[in-house]
Amino acid sequence: MVDPVFPQRPTVANAEVLSVEWLFEPLWPGVRLMARVDGREVSVTDELGKPVDGELAEVASVLENAVMAKQAVVDGVWTSQPFVGDGSLARTWEELPDPLEQERRRAFVAVDLVELDDEPLHDVPFQERRRLLESVIDEGVQVRISPVVKHPLGGWLIGWRTNGFSHYLAKHQNSHYAPGERNDDWLKLTLRPETPRGMMGRLVGTRDRIRRIRD
Repeated sequence: MVDPVFPQRPTVANAEVLSVEWLFEPLWPGVRLMARVDGREVSVTDELGKPVDGELAEVASVLENAVMAKQAVVDGVWTSQPFVGDGSLARTWEELPDPLEQERRRAFVAVDLVELDDEPLHDVPFQERRRLLESVIDEGVQVRISPVVKHPLGGWLIGWRTNGFSHYLAKHQNSHYAPGERNDDWLKLTLRPETPRGMMGRLVGTRDRIRRIRD
């Protein structure tokens, strides 16, 4: 039996990331899973490396025809976060639909690619891993790729809050993947309630001292 791969964890931070060298995505609520594809066989483990069972067992069947690689390990989240239309979020924040028109469905949202064709991608920069992830995932109603965006960020943060997200991630574009470890190049940031100050202050919070990351 192949040893399980443990997901990398972000560092919780109170920060305003202003650098263009960072990428951003919503933090999907749900169950963090690692899916290993080997030929036609898919095995799924949780954050503790244990095989999933019960309702989570269906994730394997959902991914059977969605990963276009002979071998891969995909990091993702099984979520019931509301989706829109074909299963994706709005492409831009201006396109956000009426919340009453959203439908709730369970889906596996892929966030990273950890192995490909029996080769670990731990030392491959995040931006390149994302490109590879997009090349091997065939998106559908129940399999999505998490959107990743660059600055300017303000509109996206408003959009994610409107869609019900409470946190988002900042990931350095050159960050590596350290299975089972916490990485300071991945930051978990809070989408806070609005305050009287400017847009970024409303979204990252203003009560505590904010770490500002610049180029």
